Order: sequence, then C-alpha cells, then structure tokens
Amino acid sequence: MMRRRVTAVAAATVISGGLTLSAVGVMAMVGTPVAQAGPSCSPGDATTPECAPPEGMPACNAFGQCGQIWCPASGMTPVAGWDLSRCHTFYFDPNSPATRPVMISGNPPGPPPPPPPPCIPLVNCLPGLTHP
Repeated sequence: MMRRRVTAVAAATVISGGLTLSAVGVMAMVGTPVAQAGPSCSPGDATTPECAPPEGMPACNAFGQCGQIWCPASGMTPVAGWDLSRCHTFYFDPNSPATRPVMISGNPPGPPPPPPPPCIPLVNCLPGLTHP
C-alpha cells in the first residue's frame, strides 16, 4: 500500500513537472518573461544548511502519510508564510478532496512507522540482496 502511494505521488510529480516544463517552453517562445527563483535551492540541496527545511527532513508516520520537500524551483505553489529562498517540508491533508489537495507545513503528525522485521535468510530476504 505504501509503495502504491509513493508511486502515485512520484507519477503526479513527474506529470506536473512535464506540464510545467512545457508551459515554460511555450511562455519562452511567446517572449513572455519567466519568473526565476532567487537561490538555487533544490531537493538535492535540502541537506545543506542554507537550503535545509526549517521543519526538518521528510518523515513518514505509522498511517503511511509521508512528508515531502518543496523547493523554490519546484514550480508548485508554496504554503503562505514560507521563506521562498529555502526548501520546506510539507504533507497533503488526508481529509482534502483529491481534486483540491491542501498542503500543510511540516511532517504529518502521528507515531513513526515500526521498524522493518529482521532479516531471515531465504524467508524474507535473499543472499546478495539488501534488506529494506
């Protein structure tokens, strides 16, 4: 179930990124100026002090809700009040309709997920493969 949700979020991110890139390309061809974020913070830079999210790095809870990273160059609308020169952690409100998702600042509340089961060779992990 968790992998399905992660796959769905990843697919939505790729699709929205592609649509954003195509919109930027059309705007560039028309000659309309495209707004640029000031700093070069991106999800890959989220661990550097000048870009690190003040809310902490993304984490998941026991209910399968996970935080995500928003950065200035992501193209997504930020939550009101965010410092637009650095990355932030957010999650989607599980009670909002799928057609109008609501971003909430920080990581989702709740207990952390339980640790994975121990590796039992030939039962839940195979030799040569990494254990989750």
